Amino acid sequence: MKSETRSKTIHYKRAVITNSQLTLQSLLKAAFDSKGKATKAKQRREVLNPDDESCRLINHHKDYNGMLFGQLIFFEPGRSQVLITLDDDAEYYEIDSITPDSIDKENEKIEDEKIKIRREFIDSMLYFGVLDNHVVLVQSASLRARELEAHLAWLLGSCTEVIDRNNALILQDKPSEETITKIEKTPVKSVHLGTPVEARIQESNLINNTTELHSEKNGFAKKVKWIPCGMGANVIQAALGADWFDRLDLDSSLDEANLQVTLEITYLRKTTSNGQKMLDNIATSLRHIDEADVKIDLHGGGTIRGSDLKLTGSVSVKTNNGLVDESDLYHQLHSWMVTKVRTNEIETEDIDN
Repeated sequence: MKSETRSKTIHYKRAVITNSQLTLQSLLKAAFDSKGKATKAKQRREVLNPDDESCRLINHHKDYNGMLFGQLIFFEPGRSQVLITLDDDAEYYEIDSITPDSIDKENEKIEDEKIKIRREFIDSMLYFGVLDNHVVLVQSASLRARELEAHLAWLLGSCTEVIDRNNALILQDKPSEETITKIEKTPVKSVHLGTPVEARIQESNLINNTTELHSEKNGFAKKVKWIPCGMGANVIQAALGADWFDRLDLDSSLDEANLQVTLEITYLRKTTSNGQKMLDNIATSLRHIDEADVKIDLHGGGTIRGSDLKLTGSVSVKTNNGLVDESDLYHQLHSWMVTKVRTNEIETEDIDN
């Protein structure tokens, strides 16, 4: 068994549930209750795409030192993994794919067991901990706070119905204390949002608003079409109309990823009676935008960066054969939360002692 220590980034969020007096922790306990609708893992599977049955779910969950911890996983049934065979005597390495079915065949399981027990490759995994309405999480490449927020809303709403359909669940960011003090003294002047215009390749001749590029490989010319997409493209389309790409003649911009959209929101009011409320609103609205794409200018010349709107930290976590030692991770997440409470970086007004 290969053991390593890896650095992980912790993100803090505060759960806000409209029209509910119960905390997120108590709602999750009700959802996972042995008499509830989500006792078994298969009952907690949120199907994201009916065509390929890709899904996500809160898999393993446990209580530790008064906190509820869990793992959010995403997988696509039947998906294969690319495997390379390293042979020192070979002229080149063999590349093949392996599927969960091929693993099961090697194990030669009994047919009845195969029906109940199946293996799938996990695409991504996120770890989280909940104390009342306080949430800490360790994100992965494709499972982030946005996905956890959406899944929790589905789990507590449509899946288990422990909250009403008209309840909204938001995982709100927590600005640093220094940022809160700064904005209470100096009003916000403007908010800048910057995001690149993304592009995807489309090889169909039927798509409009594209630019054609030619790349030659081994004497073969291939027609490649780049189509603007993402939030940046949506902002431009909302402002200039659906035919903006043709009218602005930006054929050579998308392939280089050098087209950027910047949106500036200006506050005309010179003073503010509640800077904290304004900051909370900004942090909530921008919670799913990359922190590098956000800048807030204050009257008098001060600046708040996107990273100032989020409370984060880092821990060193043990791994065994690439798998996170969950006991070690949960212990460190709990310790980090307790430290933030003791230093008053996290409000404790609704934490039961």
